[in-house]
Amino acid sequence: MCGINGIINGTNSQIHEMNQAIKHRGPDGSGFDTQDSVTLGHVRLAIVDLTDAGHQPMHYCKNSGASSKKHRSAHTELSPLSITYNGEVYNYVELKKELAGLGYTFTTESDTEVILASYLEWGEDCVNHFNGMWAFCIHDKKKNILFCSRDRFGQKPFHYTTHNGNFIFSSELKGIVQVTKKSTNEDISSEAVDLYFALGFIPSPWTIYTNVFKLQAGHNLVYDLHTKRIRTKQYYELPVYTPEYNKKKLIKEGAALLQDATKLRMRSDVPVGAFLSGGLDSSSVVAEMVRCTKQEKPHTFSIGFEGTYDETPYITIVKNALGTNHHHEYFTQKEFEKTLPVISEIYDEPYGSASAFPTTLVSQHARNHVTVSLSGDGGDEVFAGYPSHQAGRIVDMLTKIPSPVRTLLQVIPHRSFKRVLELCDAMPQDFRYLVNKKGGYTPEIFIEWTRDRQKYAWSKSGGSVSEMNRIFDMLFFTLPDDYLTKVDRASMHHALEVRSPFMDYRFMEFSQTIPSKWKTAPGQTPKILMKSIIAT
Repeated sequence: MCGINGIINGTNSQIHEMNQAIKHRGPDGSGFDTQDSVTLGHVRLAIVDLTDAGHQPMHYCKNSGASSKKHRSAHTELSPLSITYNGEVYNYVELKKELAGLGYTFTTESDTEVILASYLEWGEDCVNHFNGMWAFCIHDKKKNILFCSRDRFGQKPFHYTTHNGNFIFSSELKGIVQVTKKSTNEDISSEAVDLYFALGFIPSPWTIYTNVFKLQAGHNLVYDLHTKRIRTKQYYELPVYTPEYNKKKLIKEGAALLQDATKLRMRSDVPVGAFLSGGLDSSSVVAEMVRCTKQEKPHTFSIGFEGTYDETPYITIVKNALGTNHHHEYFTQKEFEKTLPVISEIYDEPYGSASAFPTTLVSQHARNHVTVSLSGDGGDEVFAGYPSHQAGRIVDMLTKIPSPVRTLLQVIPHRSFKRVLELCDAMPQDFRYLVNKKGGYTPEIFIEWTRDRQKYAWSKSGGSVSEMNRIFDMLFFTLPDDYLTKVDRASMHHALEVRSPFMDYRFMEFSQTIPSKWKTAPGQTPKILMKSIIAT
């Protein structure tokens, strides 16, 4: 886990300033390397292979392995590839074994080297072999291109721009601003502002600046160093919802997947702990961590609140049952006032989730004990944990009733029920827009953004409004540029890596096989199948 920067035709002082701007992401070392006109920068948070062999930027040759300024530097000039990379490819051990069988040489224990070998073997398709979270840039000198990629669901950030005709990228906006020196309102994107007030965050590909963009989740970017053209392409497609009605099979598959996804995310050369909120998602991850760890009492971390939203009683039940070494802090008015001034520094652009405050605090406290923390992020999107998913389920059920009968049901004097009946007659791609319309800000750009993405989610939903809502959240709304952005910035501000077993792409694809009725149903608490899985 690290921070990455890059600039074409830049200077050493510029890349140094970019690295300094994001040094919180990588306090264990920094470096940069220039090949031809390309300068790659890197700040390192050492997680796997803590030696100098894991230093970046890293170069690679099939016959002689990895090299960098701190490792086997004599081979640097022979290397056709170099990389700056942020993230973790959890299945690197298995990929390394496969690639070694194909004649590739490895001189480090890092997953970075495996990415480079994978690119040599499979080209741009290499990302489809990875199970993990990543944002990286590979300089391919033979092809005279930069090959950049962001993971399937957007756990790791990648920002880019062109400035004075040259390509610039960074993990965070503050890295790019060091070069472009944006400081006036004239560069603010009015579309991004509208989207922020409608959504509470700025979605990809927009940023707060007009000419700076986020690479979208599940996309690759190629920059041609000769033509100076940018090409982006979606490489990942979620399978279409195809329900499996063998419940025992689903429970067995889900339990095995939770175990394997958690084990993979515990691969580390530094201490691993977990966030614990008291809910199903984090509790199930912590339970699985306890089962497969060699630590006698693994660390867990939580935040309590004064008032209605405090989950401390549930957290206490779970931590006592699992026997973790638990650390509990309270988010008070004093903590709020202390955190408020640094929030804008952490996020670089407007971000409206109040949960950013406790996430920042729990990350700070976790970093005092571990370098890696597991989390339950993604569980709501896999198993349908939000009210909108249940509303969609009700719509699915009501649309099976003939329209004249639904009209008669309008006499029922329940406002929420009447609202759901109205949604039954709406076009699927208008569902979330209409939900927002009653109480939210709905500028034209928001309507367009919502309809386009709901239309895509509908194409993957098998004709189910509930599944469409869940997929919309998974791919566009709650995860990539909202919750995952919150977690990445809050945790990396304190040099903490957060790994989420439910964000394993196999879980996301598994969710497409769970029948809606076993996710959520009227009169029942959500995540029906999940409860059966964690009970095994």
